[in-house]
Amino acid sequence: MSKKEIDIIILDEIDSTNNEAQRIIDHKSNFPLWIIANEQTSGRGRKNRYWVSQKGNFMGTFILEHEIEKQYIPHLSFVTSLALKKTIESFNSGIKDIFLKWPNDIIINDSKCAGILIESLRSNNDKEYLAIGIGVNLIKYPLDSSFKATSLKEEFNFDVDRDEFLNKLNINLLKNIKRWEKGKNFSQILEDWKKFAYKINESISMLLPTGKKIEGIFSDLNDQGGLILSHNGEKSVFYAAEIIEELKIV
Repeated sequence: MSKKEIDIIILDEIDSTNNEAQRIIDHKSNFPLWIIANEQTSGRGRKNRYWVSQKGNFMGTFILEHEIEKQYIPHLSFVTSLALKKTIESFNSGIKDIFLKWPNDIIINDSKCAGILIESLRSNNDKEYLAIGIGVNLIKYPLDSSFKATSLKEEFNFDVDRDEFLNKLNINLLKNIKRWEKGKNFSQILEDWKKFAYKINESISMLLPTGKKIEGIFSDLNDQGGLILSHNGEKSVFYAAEIIEELKIV
């Protein structure tokens, strides 16, 4: 599937591209498609956290028809992360410190530059879709985020064009989705992802959905992408937690 076969809807200002995806599925028939915003007023990440959406950055949602088993939906974070990494590297082949932070962030030099939000959508006629929301700090980044942030401009010392970024990301994402084959080849995706896993085999702090913090060694991922944490002589698997950073005040 080529880029020419995919509709791209560019909007000047909306609340969020994932919200727009929910609204638009009842009025469109050609999928997949992209929704791109020049600016978002209520951008959000996982757990409905506010995502700083500044003009000049990449804010987009890729919508595709839901044709996979529900247990495979989380795979798309790994599929998309690899596509994002390849896209970012295409603008600066000399950059070495790009890592994939479990389960859905891109890290450069220990700072977050991109995030992914996967959501299931249902139309009024009960047809199901998937929204892959992607935010990338191309030009600007927040200074007060819970995890230290950066932008591609900050790291590369030049501006990255939003439309060129979209063009390359679209190609890489479509290739990865095809390669993944609705979960059949997830083991290959996972092996590639682990090569660039942030903090694997190192001590990490994790925040659980209950609000509890836990520390241990990020020892591996299981075959469905769950993080295996070694702590107190035992191993536990997590699917909904996140790796956190305690901000240091200098």
